[in-house]
Amino acid sequence: MQFPGSYDSRVSGAPNRAWDERVRAVVSSIPRGRVASYGLVALVAGRPGAPRAVGRVMHDCDDPTVPCHRVVHADGGLVPHFTAQRPRLVRERVVFRGSRVDMARSLWMPRLPQGQGSRRRTRKDSPAA
Repeated sequence: MQFPGSYDSRVSGAPNRAWDERVRAVVSSIPRGRVASYGLVALVAGRPGAPRAVGRVMHDCDDPTVPCHRVVHADGGLVPHFTAQRPRLVRERVVFRGSRVDMARSLWMPRLPQGQGSRRRTRKDSPAA
């Protein structure tokens, strides 16, 4: 269903280039030996809560310079149809626990853009008692 002002590239046929470019730029900044979840990529790219949109960009990405294999599910699970993902991650020395990436050891921790993520409350920020 389309909402006023919403965008669906499957209907229009024209990709949302700005979003796609932001996602590809974020994924390109994930260093070797590290991974990011679809949700983390969405957050850093400016659309928190849009991991499926990141998945669409990764699925449609045919640029071999973008390390799509470094994007995994939040639980460390791999993409079932991307058979080259695990061998590529293993070559980069990403740590696995069974069939999943060990997210505690391999998760990329980027600096979030200003104004995103949670912030600590200080005494000034605390509600009056």
